[in-house]
Amino acid sequence: NLLVSVGGDRRICLWDKSNTKKPHFTVNDAHLGDINSVAFNPRNEYVLATGSSDKTVGVWDVRRLNSKVHSLDNVHTDDVFTIQWAPHDEAILASCSADRRVAIWDLSRVGQEQTPEDAQDGPPELLFVHGGHTSKVSDLCWNPSNPWSIASASEDNIFQIWTMAEEIYSAGLGGPNEEKENGLRPDELE
Repeated sequence: NLLVSVGGDRRICLWDKSNTKKPHFTVNDAHLGDINSVAFNPRNEYVLATGSSDKTVGVWDVRRLNSKVHSLDNVHTDDVFTIQWAPHDEAILASCSADRRVAIWDLSRVGQEQTPEDAQDGPPELLFVHGGHTSKVSDLCWNPSNPWSIASASEDNIFQIWTMAEEIYSAGLGGPNEEKENGLRPDELE
């Protein structure tokens, strides 16, 4: 029975559908820039993500909205326009940005140790970056029938449908209840 709204005021407002006169809970200054996108995790009712003009994606637990659970940063170099959780795995999230890229994140890898060489490619939770667009990527959508396929659209009216190579997503990924390489399961975000 909860709704969430975000906007240019950098606030997250959590609404109870039974009383929409004022927000049930508000997070002021949730990001350093406008918040352009918000999405509840379809497999975990307590987790939501936000995408912002501050170039980051925030992961939040609605039971403790006072601070982010995690910030996905140092990958996008411009505004994050859209975020969407994968329908097939509660730990997988996609974000698209004005930097012409789509990033795929695996939250089960948060905190995983990296070699200095791997760290140069981004944080451990960064699974993949699709850099095939030549203009700002304004929207994306997971294919509900083909788990690792995504459609992305850019502001130059180019629409791409792409699938990550199995070698990328199969390394260290198990089922939703299987322990990951770093000992965390997606449900441990709660």
